[in-house]
Amino acid sequence: MKGRWILATGCTILLAGGLIGAAIAAKPAKGTFLTLPAGQSLGLSIDGIAQIKRSADGTRVMVHVRGLVPGVTYAAHLHNAPCSVNEGGAHYKNDPAGAAAPPNELWLSSTDDPRAGITANPGGVAHGVGTADWVARPEAQAVVIHQIPPGGTTAGGPKIACADLD
Repeated sequence: MKGRWILATGCTILLAGGLIGAAIAAKPAKGTFLTLPAGQSLGLSIDGIAQIKRSADGTRVMVHVRGLVPGVTYAAHLHNAPCSVNEGGAHYKNDPAGAAAPPNELWLSSTDDPRAGITANPGGVAHGVGTADWVARPEAQAVVIHQIPPGGTTAGGPKIACADLD
């Protein structure tokens, strides 16, 4: 009987420890967008929030951004540094030597197409979501909004806003 109680207690401790670890991993990190100098030079005053959630199923990033030009599409990506370091650094890559595009990078979209970018509604507000089946490492520290230059794509452009994911 004593052996069963020890086994049951050990299993309970392991289960509780696993649940605590899962709760920590699943806790979302949030940040507030700040307008970067390139955005200011366009006359924009951007604000809003970004959130990242890491779980056993992968990574999900969501944004709600205000102060954009109505009807315009912007690029939005997970980046590998805080906003104070080169305005969010470079795009975060799951495989650092891999492709500079989804599924190796996490791009946000207002549609089901991960490459479509985020599009501002008539009020200048954009919502976007990006998901990946991998769990972003700790160096995934910011979300950056890029202006898409004429003839450009949602792969990038000038960085106009950044939110640290704390």
